[in-house]
Amino acid sequence: MERKRNRVPDPRSRSAERKRRGRKEKNYTSEAESCFPNIILPEDIVVEILSRLSLGSLARFTCVSKQWCSLISNRCTTRSPTVLLISKSRAYSFSPHSLDRNHRKEVHAKSVYVPWNKIEKYINKFRILGSCNGLLLMHIDEDVFLWNPSTTFFKKMLAYEELRDQGYGVCSGLCYDSTSDEYKAVLALAHETPDYGGEFVVVGSFRSKSWTVIDFPYMLPSENMGPIVNGNLHWFASHKNDLVSRFFSPHQIIFFNAQLDKFEEVPMPKPIGEDGDILCGLGVLDGCLCMSRSDCPGDWKSNVEVLIMKEYGVKSSWTILFAVSDDRFAFTLHRPLVPLGYTKNGRVLIKVNYRGGYIRAFDLTDKSHRRISIPEHHYLHVIVHEESLITPTDYNWEEEDLKGVATYVQDSSHSRKMIMKKGGRGGYWRSLDYRMSLNYEIMSSECESDSE
Repeated sequence: MERKRNRVPDPRSRSAERKRRGRKEKNYTSEAESCFPNIILPEDIVVEILSRLSLGSLARFTCVSKQWCSLISNRCTTRSPTVLLISKSRAYSFSPHSLDRNHRKEVHAKSVYVPWNKIEKYINKFRILGSCNGLLLMHIDEDVFLWNPSTTFFKKMLAYEELRDQGYGVCSGLCYDSTSDEYKAVLALAHETPDYGGEFVVVGSFRSKSWTVIDFPYMLPSENMGPIVNGNLHWFASHKNDLVSRFFSPHQIIFFNAQLDKFEEVPMPKPIGEDGDILCGLGVLDGCLCMSRSDCPGDWKSNVEVLIMKEYGVKSSWTILFAVSDDRFAFTLHRPLVPLGYTKNGRVLIKVNYRGGYIRAFDLTDKSHRRISIPEHHYLHVIVHEESLITPTDYNWEEEDLKGVATYVQDSSHSRKMIMKKGGRGGYWRSLDYRMSLNYEIMSSECESDSE
């Protein structure tokens, strides 16, 4: 039999085959384009689709185009608030909605990366100072940081020597000034030895790297951080002209106007007593300002009401959500109540600041309440956090601090400006002599002009 010879393929036939395949694929593409010409989804539908994705995915999609970046940053980053449990060495988060699954009494929390564990020094003082637009303001000793838990952004933004002092109690907050497009830290400091440190309120500007003392005709009864509602930072305080102590004087809700750097007052509801209300805490529920107040704060058997301001700035919109008059759940001034948010079934979560803090869930239907167990039960801070992809402007403070050239300006109440400079790495911040300050400002401006 005659064996068949293996034929060697002709290169010209291969080339012809590739051309035929190319024409075929091109025809398929043109057919698809002709069947679905210029498919454009309405923006609302695109927003609805993107809003169902995780923030990690959205962060990657911002690189697609400028239009996608703008759309995602402005309309797709809104999420249901989560609750953060933060200590010196670890942090957890959970959604209030998860508590309604199978009537859970414990929190199903996930671990959150804490970047300050990499700081190579012993942490003496640690505190969360405020929350705004998904950013957390915190201080470690005298250093002030901004942290976004959703993007792991963590940056040293400024320093303030008084924060190192263990004798100072701090009422604080973080707010955003839209006119100057910058974040500001607001601190009310009161020293345990009034003759030594006194009481004052300072506003920290990350842009100008300065702390400015502002007028504050109030007394603060607590050391909590204030919530952000309608873009404003809120505290409650007593007027300084009240002769009663700061704890038992009637309280007034105030807010910080970030554009004018001054405090203004919020309309209050009709008080329980004749003189005014004693407040237990401020919080946010569905974007509305809410407060808790007591009819007899010095008594273990006092009654507590939780109210919500349904229309911001309108006095008549204050509405009582629920009241607590249970002997098993006693309230004192050392056990303030801070509303955290709603569960999916409408229960209200309340943080009780007592022995590290714990959480209770209040049912508005049957007026019952129960304690919610949290992992390891002891946390320095239990706060509400809105996830976002915001990265604040960096003004190179951390780099200047590493080089040993960082300075900040401190405006005293006597209209005297002091330039503060650190005395060596890890040293204390000290004010420069007035003449040295002038020379330093001139040298700094000359260096900036030379670099430009």
